[in-house]
Amino acid sequence: MWTTPKRFALVSASAEGPFELVALDNALRKAGVGELNLIPVSSILPQGCVLSELPTLTPGTLTPVVISKICSSTPGQKIAAALGVAMSENSHGMISEYHDIGVSERTAGKTAEAMVKYMMEERGLEPTKVTSVSAGHIVKHHGAAVAIAVFLP
Repeated sequence: MWTTPKRFALVSASAEGPFELVALDNALRKAGVGELNLIPVSSILPQGCVLSELPTLTPGTLTPVVISKICSSTPGQKIAAALGVAMSENSHGMISEYHDIGVSERTAGKTAEAMVKYMMEERGLEPTKVTSVSAGHIVKHHGAAVAIAVFLP
């Protein structure tokens, strides 16, 4: 039975591999979530959900995540993935996913923050704190970048 998450962790990483799928798997493992069964969910951060460190979870654990990912097989291409996170003491928060080609890790993070601020404003909500997590990569052969919010009980 699903419950409302009480905590969340932010992780990010980038990696290479001999194929795009392997590059993605390598990035997930590097981020610390490669042995989990990731279940993508949408972008609502429950009220009172607090940022924490990623604990060690049993391999195969069904794990709800908000994930931004990008893969490329174009050598020399710059890729980045980011999440913007808006938390509020008075309401629920939001998470925005952003990924793009040709942008830096920093630009991706700032863009994701701008997106999540806008999402909150459109709902009439006021964030107490806005942050981001991002990963950037310059592709050698096959590359991937991921940014993930892991929801925890």
